[in-house]
Amino acid sequence: MAAGVAALGVSCAAGAPAVPVATPAGVRFVLVRPEARSVAVAGSFNGWSPSAHPMSRERSGTWSLVVPLPPGEHAFAFVIDGTDWISPPVAEDFVDDRFGSKNGVVIVRPADR
Repeated sequence: MAAGVAALGVSCAAGAPAVPVATPAGVRFVLVRPEARSVAVAGSFNGWSPSAHPMSRERSGTWSLVVPLPPGEHAFAFVIDGTDWISPPVAEDFVDDRFGSKNGVVIVRPADR
């Protein structure tokens, strides 16, 4: 069921938040942030590096990236312009980040790959 919900997030109208979704190549992360100069996804899968997974900007101001992830639960956040950490607007679940905000959680199921 969650995979179906995630798939709906990808097909939302331009500007609408999208839940990270599993694709054959990995998990597709999307963030609408037209004013950003750079966006990266940081998470438990990359040691919370603000630069390990830079996202690509589309003309509409939507940023996206596909990250190959193993099955399991992975916490993540977005890093805007190298310094501003933000909670994902949508995710399968959320967890405390211990800094007063929330990290998103993406769940990769073995059948998703």
